[in-house]
Amino acid sequence: MNIVADFLLGLLFQMGNLLAVQFLNLAVFWQLLPIYSTWFATLFITRGREYEDEANRFLNGFAILWVGFQLGEYVIENFFTDPMIIWKAIFVVILFIYAYFVMKLVLQGKEITKYIARIGEISTINIAAMLFVQDILAITSIIQFFQLLLAFIIIYVSLDAFMTWLTKYLWKRMGKPIEEEKAPPTPPPKPVPRYERITAPPTRPRPVAPPRPVTPPTYPTTPRPARPAYPARRY
Repeated sequence: MNIVADFLLGLLFQMGNLLAVQFLNLAVFWQLLPIYSTWFATLFITRGREYEDEANRFLNGFAILWVGFQLGEYVIENFFTDPMIIWKAIFVVILFIYAYFVMKLVLQGKEITKYIARIGEISTINIAAMLFVQDILAITSIIQFFQLLLAFIIIYVSLDAFMTWLTKYLWKRMGKPIEEEKAPPTPPPKPVPRYERITAPPTRPRPVAPPRPVTPPTYPTTPRPARPAYPARRY
């Protein structure tokens, strides 16, 4: 019981530490401000919809690639001074691989990018990478690692839900309610001209009686009277 209580207390401490490091340290907040602003702007443009379109998902993958380049520069500069540099270098390589596959799958039109390239997940990965690689959050034990992992999940799931609700609320306040995408209405049928209505065949053909057999008329026949017999003439 004491172990569970200590773990939960450590989890609350890591959540507070995670928030304080980002929002109370001006230098860190200024560095993470583009990520948060892009996160909110994407949700606002898409009106808080659950999924973004392919262009937004491709740009989300490019954002991971850009963060990977920034952290790769940090790894090169501190390669001989940081004792955790090997793990950080592996983490940066994983970022490059993830960004490559996201952009490739988006160009191929794969449906899985709807779930692995959302702005919420991409922003969380970028923030975690910058805090971990740049030693803003130091991990000293495996228990602390799991506490930070749970803290990230709780904080950023809540933050994503709050931003989604806020964008929907703002759109409603501006008088533009969010409506689901509907198929365009079908145009009404064109009126048929009068001459077409007259000359057009009926929609339901009338039943036609089968032709009757034609038989020639019969007339009564009367026997002709026999010719009278005349005596043979003698010459």
